[in-house]
Amino acid sequence: MRLNIKYSAQNTNFGGLLHLYSPINKIKNEMGRNRFFVFSRRLNREVRLYNSLQYDHWVLTESDISVMSYCERPLKINVSIAGKVVETVFDMWIKSESEEKFVFIRYSYEIDPDNKRSSEQAINEMYAQKIWCADNNKTHCVLTEEDIRQNPTIITNKKTLIPFFTPLSEIKPEVYELIYRSAFNGPMTIRDLEKSIQSKYHPVIIRNSIFALILHEILTFNKEQDLLCGLTEVQLNVEKTYLR
Repeated sequence: MRLNIKYSAQNTNFGGLLHLYSPINKIKNEMGRNRFFVFSRRLNREVRLYNSLQYDHWVLTESDISVMSYCERPLKINVSIAGKVVETVFDMWIKSESEEKFVFIRYSYEIDPDNKRSSEQAINEMYAQKIWCADNNKTHCVLTEEDIRQNPTIITNKKTLIPFFTPLSEIKPEVYELIYRSAFNGPMTIRDLEKSIQSKYHPVIIRNSIFALILHEILTFNKEQDLLCGLTEVQLNVEKTYLR
């Protein structure tokens, strides 16, 4: 008997991002020399990031299935603070299922007035963004390495998974059904899951589909403690998919 698989509405929209902003590419002084040019499979374009902290934040954003849309450097604003005009560019705009927010990303020492290495410019830009968001009824979020890198294992796992993003609609239903049948019986390692079905499809197709289903949270594992590999134990998330 063939299984009829029903996906949740949340997952079917994973690849359907709305592009409300375009990135500002001309940035004063190129914002440092530690730059990352990455390709977003969700946005289907290159994303430019100007330090490793921004890159790690992008990894978390790109792999977050609750994010409906995002844009790096979406908007430049000018705000008057104590008679001085402060020009600043938001680091990220994120639209998720629950909120829309503008993000400011800096290392904690840069915006700590008590730190000898603090940056007056960074502090002024942070307050300028807060003022603008308050005046325009927008949510403003300040993120530092303490927020973004609180669990390095999660970031490492998401870096592994990002290249395997595929909309659920593009995963072969036959492959999904085989993975579902095997995982339905209980937790098993990725290697054992692959062995149970690899005779029917090419191993690359199987591995890509398994990793895509992990991204969609249909298959889950202890992402906070275990590094993703063939020996990682995964299990079916019954809250994300079910039979009808």
